Amino acid sequence: MNPLGFMSYIYMGLSAEEMLREAKKHGLRYIQLDPRQKLGVMDEEPLSPVRAQRLRALFEEGGIAVIGLSGYTNLMLPDPAKREQKLRQLEKMIDLCPHYGTRYILTETGSLHPTNSWRDCPENRTAEAWEQLVGTIGRLRDRAVENGAVLIIEGFVNNVLGSPRQAVQLTQELGSEGLEIVMDPFNYLTQDDLLRQREAMTELFDAVGPACPMAHAKDALYAEDGTFTTPRVGTGQADWPLYAELLARRLPEVPLILEHAKPEEVGECLERIAAAFKAGTGRGQPAGEGTARHGA
Repeated sequence: MNPLGFMSYIYMGLSAEEMLREAKKHGLRYIQLDPRQKLGVMDEEPLSPVRAQRLRALFEEGGIAVIGLSGYTNLMLPDPAKREQKLRQLEKMIDLCPHYGTRYILTETGSLHPTNSWRDCPENRTAEAWEQLVGTIGRLRDRAVENGAVLIIEGFVNNVLGSPRQAVQLTQELGSEGLEIVMDPFNYLTQDDLLRQREAMTELFDAVGPACPMAHAKDALYAEDGTFTTPRVGTGQADWPLYAELLARRLPEVPLILEHAKPEEVGECLERIAAAFKAGTGRGQPAGEGTARHGA
């Protein structure tokens, strides 16, 4: 099974010390941490390098490495002034990567929807939207390179970058220096994909697998009205044994980061992940080979 970690959001409201204790109970080795989150350490200066160094030391002393930073924001905010404000904040977080001892910072791309960053809209599918997104990601990637860091993009079916094809297109247009993709098939699954999950997930691994230093653990769920959500592991419609099979064969050393769970649900999620790996690796169906890359 891949080495396991967690998103700091899971333990929202806990101090860094409490978070560390909870994570160690479950044998988690990595944290994907949001620098903006209140953790009881210099919370009044969330983007301070000194705070970053203190938090890094605290987690490392407890045996947990900061594998990446959560810099999630809507890169496509319709209001130019608000968008610029968010981008400058994200650039400050990119500058913190060396202080946290990580190369990686993650963000989704966002939507031009006027009121909801998680909803699609016709404007998202225009050439103008794509050009704007590529320019913005190029700017952030350049900032990452200046810091010896890597910007990791997380696609989402309702965002401007909503498909594996677009993820490939992004790296083709901007190159691979300082820019990679997170392995998160749940975000890309359409309702049609749910009927062809082996093909859909394999296509994703084929397309972006070599550019994925991290993977996410959650699920995918479409309600009867078509509303799409990504709940915790095992509570959706994704084929988890298949995902585990592909991870084991293609990206066996890549950290698998748990998200969208409550503290009391972590144990159950990890049990489901372990069961999925046992079932998936027992299928014996070839899923191809790949090279895993990761680091903190």
